[in-house]
Amino acid sequence: MRKQFLNRTAMLLTLVMALSFSVSTIKAQSKDEIINGSYFVAFGRFANSGELTYWRTNLGSKNIQQMVSNHRDYIKSNQSEREQTVKRSYFDAFGWQPSADELKYWSGQNKTYAELMTNHINNWLNVYADKKEQVIRQSYYKVFGRNATADEVKYWKTQPTYSYVQLVAMHTTWKQQNQAKSQVTAVKPNINANGISTAGLSLQALNGVIAAGGQNVVAPGGANVVAAGGLNVIAPGGAN
Repeated sequence: MRKQFLNRTAMLLTLVMALSFSVSTIKAQSKDEIINGSYFVAFGRFANSGELTYWRTNLGSKNIQQMVSNHRDYIKSNQSEREQTVKRSYFDAFGWQPSADELKYWSGQNKTYAELMTNHINNWLNVYADKKEQVIRQSYYKVFGRNATADEVKYWKTQPTYSYVQLVAMHTTWKQQNQAKSQVTAVKPNINANGISTAGLSLQALNGVIAAGGQNVVAPGGANVVAAGGLNVIAPGGAN
């Protein structure tokens, strides 16, 4: 399995605003969406080419939730995968890597990526205002190459808590519109900048991701869905 994660902004899953869903979002989920959706929830990344090839033949009637259960068994048995999943979750949530002690602790917990992100957001960013501010500032440096202004920090601190990769995706959307600062927005599809890229999931597959434990990737208010880890932002209905 792919282990590269350093020196790159990780990926995410991002949902377009519910009112903007097009007819294309109603399409049935594909086999690849079931595979990749389950890999997002479990590992915070897409399946690689070998994994896709294997599961295209062996998926059977499994849904995303059943696939995640299968992946959980693999996480328990593979220390390297556990460690890579922890590292992805830290970088996606905060914009930095875990300390040696954090890596040791969490890699011993056998958690999925979705469960780790839930912890990082609910028990850290939602609890410690200084951590939330640090992530906001990190995201501005990444996209705009500058520190956030006092007004920008104030704005984002009053918004629902977003992970580092969610913020980077939203900032990038605004930057591509030649805006010098950003606000909460649906992430533009087909982004390939600042270390993120966008792809599309059907609404059915998105719902499968959430049902499988990916509710942690749903931004407060249900406007955006984000799961990160492999340089991917998924915008359901993005026709990618």
